[in-house]
Amino acid sequence: MTELSRSEKMLAEKTVCILLVRGENADGNPIFAYVAVRADKLESFMAAQKSETFYPEDYGMIIESGEGEPSDEVKERMRLEYGFNHDEMVDIQDPDHANTLKSDIVRADPKHPDNLN
Repeated sequence: MTELSRSEKMLAEKTVCILLVRGENADGNPIFAYVAVRADKLESFMAAQKSETFYPEDYGMIIESGEGEPSDEVKERMRLEYGFNHDEMVDIQDPDHANTLKSDIVRADPKHPDNLN
């Protein structure tokens, strides 16, 4: 995994990613949750999903949740209030991919030293 510099770690602590998480409740019905997760916590968030019982609120803040799929109204609120683009969602498959995504997010920040020219 790519190790972040000290300044990149600080940026990762201040960068929040909004994730759409899908799963099943105890009755086996589909559920969803939009979770705000700090970029520096993405890897542990993804690793925790592999456990038998996963509670997203242990790793971030749940912004919106419900049964089934998000309604058009919920999707629009997420777009307007949080800039969530459902058409450009990225599927994060595992903790390694989360680490790569975290690095990409931090390095794309305009305050990153590489971008201050």
